[in-house]
Amino acid sequence: MPQFDWLLKDDALRFLEVLKATLNAELPPLSELRSTVREIAAASKADDTKAHLRSPESVFLNHFVIPKIFRAIRTHGIGDVEARQSFLCEGYANADLSVFCSGTPARTEPHPFTKLMGSNAKEIALKWKGNALTQACPDFAFRNPFPFKIVFEGKYFEQGSAEKAARDLATNIYQAFFYRSLPYVAPKKSGVAWDYDFACLLAYDASPNQTLLTAWNDLAESVRSGFWEGANVYVMILSSVACRSSGA
Repeated sequence: MPQFDWLLKDDALRFLEVLKATLNAELPPLSELRSTVREIAAASKADDTKAHLRSPESVFLNHFVIPKIFRAIRTHGIGDVEARQSFLCEGYANADLSVFCSGTPARTEPHPFTKLMGSNAKEIALKWKGNALTQACPDFAFRNPFPFKIVFEGKYFEQGSAEKAARDLATNIYQAFFYRSLPYVAPKKSGVAWDYDFACLLAYDASPNQTLLTAWNDLAESVRSGFWEGANVYVMILSSVACRSSGA
């Protein structure tokens, strides 16, 4: 099993901080982005070639984010071929994404757990008795030859109360942590290795009152820092307004 290189952690943090700043600077203004997301999602529902753009979240990730992340990888000391090899995306088989991504980030080995919060012991026991296993399917991930092995959970928060934003924030950070916590799986003919040192929640706050960003900023600094320092999870809340550092 590969050993974690702690010397890379500071470099990975700097990369994620720069990526966050780049995305915040390059994404359209909030009202324009919300409108474009809805238009693309609506237009894609009847187009079989646009199945990867049928929900607001998939439009945000696949149309707005993935091309920009590919450019960030490519400009971090590797070329186009290496960047594409390094980048794994859930919808990689689609022609729009295949130029950026080389394969699926899905874990080849299923497991008996779930990334969903709130399951009680009875529900879990019934699932196990029914011989149900789960396959981890993150939104995208980085692998070698890119130096930072990071698994991503992507979210698009369009609206909701302060209470809903706080719940969604907790749920989504936990899901990113869950992916990071799954153990190493060697590469197989059916897919690449599951081998990640870091996780990142990449979420965009498209709500009118910026309730998701507020929920994040309302956390104590020690708690916000603790996700990265104690759990190797970087929380990236993108927004049309300036936000505090999420990694340290």
